[in-house]
Amino acid sequence: MTTQKITIDAAKCRKDGICVSICPVGIFQGKIGEVPTVDAGLATACIKCGHCAAACPGDAIAVEGLAAAEYQTYPAKAASLHELRSLVLSRRSVREFKDEPVPLEQVKELLEITRYCPTAKNTQLLRWVLVNGKDKVREISAAVIDTFRPNEKMAPMVQAFDSGLDPVNRKAPQLLLVYGPARYDWGSLDAAIYIANFELAAKAAGLGTCWAGFTTRAASQAALVNEKIGLTTEDKVFGAVMLGYPEYKYLRVPPRKPLHLKIVSN
Repeated sequence: MTTQKITIDAAKCRKDGICVSICPVGIFQGKIGEVPTVDAGLATACIKCGHCAAACPGDAIAVEGLAAAEYQTYPAKAASLHELRSLVLSRRSVREFKDEPVPLEQVKELLEITRYCPTAKNTQLLRWVLVNGKDKVREISAAVIDTFRPNEKMAPMVQAFDSGLDPVNRKAPQLLLVYGPARYDWGSLDAAIYIANFELAAKAAGLGTCWAGFTTRAASQAALVNEKIGLTTEDKVFGAVMLGYPEYKYLRVPPRKPLHLKIVSN
């Protein structure tokens, strides 16, 4: 069965109904024991998540724009809950960095992982900018400070920066910013998911990170930061994170507030 976007190979189809159940848009129609059909109207709303082809045991489904050769073999074994717990608990917000940048190939390797993070409706609209080198990072910090100068509440931070410190980006050797279309409603949430996963990947690689909240805030208030990284008024910075080698090792996990869970059930 064929539409402009989706093809089902009847010879390979195992008639198990998995695609019918798994498609978030409901594009596939049919019962177990028969080759599904594709709803041509709903197919135009396909978000190209790849769920159907990824789950099809017979490899019978092809989606236009998702080349079969680009699918990767599903990991045979995911990280255990214990391993994930250890990774999450050992992640710290690092604000003291060694004076050396992370090799670009390693940064790219970490960012590659974020390509597989979930985004709203699989839009994948966000992009990264790497500010490479402590001098360039300080230029971004200066733009943030200049944005904050008129605000009396930010005077202590401005004074600290003018005295040679960097309370904005902590003299990090590298800074990553996540941006996308300014009108994208889900940008902040998608960026948070990207950065959270990037931080865990960086920790697994022995690197340190810290959310750059002041940089993100300044970028939303004025154009100075955007201009420094070559963005236009059509772009918006949705998040930023410092990156580098940690100066110190952490030996203990600080306590956190107890879990607060409200359960609503029948």
